[in-house]
Amino acid sequence: MTEDNFEKLVKRWPDLFQKSGDFEFSIGDGWFNIVDVLCGFLSHDVEAAKRRLKYAMENPNAKFTQPINELEANVVKALENLPVLSQVKEKFGTMRFYVDGGTPEMHNYIAFAETMTSRTCEVCGDRGKSRSGGWVRVLCDTHSREQDEKDNENQKPFSKLTEVKLSDE
Repeated sequence: MTEDNFEKLVKRWPDLFQKSGDFEFSIGDGWFNIVDVLCGFLSHDVEAAKRRLKYAMENPNAKFTQPINELEANVVKALENLPVLSQVKEKFGTMRFYVDGGTPEMHNYIAFAETMTSRTCEVCGDRGKSRSGGWVRVLCDTHSREQDEKDNENQKPFSKLTEVKLSDE
């Protein structure tokens, strides 16, 4: 993924990425939208708790069933439940999104996103399918043709082998 797209994710989901620190993130730009939506699902509870707290603080006369200190505690708990991203990479043509922690629901979201990458071109995000020819990659028809052309250009024709006699017999 380009640095620009990675930075967009970091800015949009700061709590998730700040908690995770440094980790490997090496996938194609075509999967950006899948990862963006996944990060939204993983960060949902934090974002909702922060919105409720912000509203309560900006509207002190509004009637809430929870006092401010409980709303603050909800934000802390939601942050604690965020998984720590440990590695995001492509393997055997699909995304692997490795985390430490998180809820079973979050792991279901991750599994769904990983499955979506098996049908999405890792270069452009269009509908794709698994292609092999060395490495397994998920590519659309256009990027598959481009990859085939690159592969054909890189293949050097074999020179005709000369028969060598090892003995006089």
